[in-house]
Amino acid sequence: MRKILPIFIAFAIAMSAIQINAGTNNPPTKPVINGPTEGEAGTTYTYTVVSTDPDGDKIRYCFDWGDGETFCSDYMNSGQTFEAYHSWAEKGTYVIKVYAEDENKAKSETATLQVKMPLTKTLSSLKIAKPRNGIYLFGIKVFPMIGQIVIGNVKVAVSASSGIKRVDFLLPMACGCGREIMHTDSSPPFEWEWNQDYDDDEVVDEGFTQITVKGYDAEWNEYSDTITLFKVRI
Repeated sequence: MRKILPIFIAFAIAMSAIQINAGTNNPPTKPVINGPTEGEAGTTYTYTVVSTDPDGDKIRYCFDWGDGETFCSDYMNSGQTFEAYHSWAEKGTYVIKVYAEDENKAKSETATLQVKMPLTKTLSSLKIAKPRNGIYLFGIKVFPMIGQIVIGNVKVAVSASSGIKRVDFLLPMACGCGREIMHTDSSPPFEWEWNQDYDDDEVVDEGFTQITVKGYDAEWNEYSDTITLFKVRI
């Protein structure tokens, strides 16, 4: 009996250690973010970010662009590089903050990148007017809020100066490798009836996504605006 008792105690301690280790969830590594650190206000820039999870959990990336806009990606495999797009409406210095979060809600340290927008292409010439700052139900704003939630179809409307001759409407590609033009309007009012269910393998048209508009004047100078929204398809 005296020999069995130490063995039993050692076994119990080992099992407790295994259970503790099994319940441990390690956070992802601090993301590495890369992209332009200087540019023009009103121009959309691409930033890449990557992190790994020690437990092999799926992770997502959450951005704070420093201008009041925030965005979280969908969950993806550990170590997969993600591309995000953003433009700043006003010239100034901004700090991008991004962290990785695994599927068990463990968060990494926050990575930062300072960017300067010393030049400006005024966005008074081109701006997404709808949907903006509200919950939209089948194209009708039913509740004001910071940010955008769109339920069902919606008409994307652009406010543009008289010098704009063409506007392209773009959505992010599912591969994370760029944006695809979904509609082009060459006469005001510049609008896009977003009423189609696109191939999920081609573009991101539901959940958290972004709408980018690019406008061109007679000399093909480019103006742009981008918003992040949550799209619910019905």
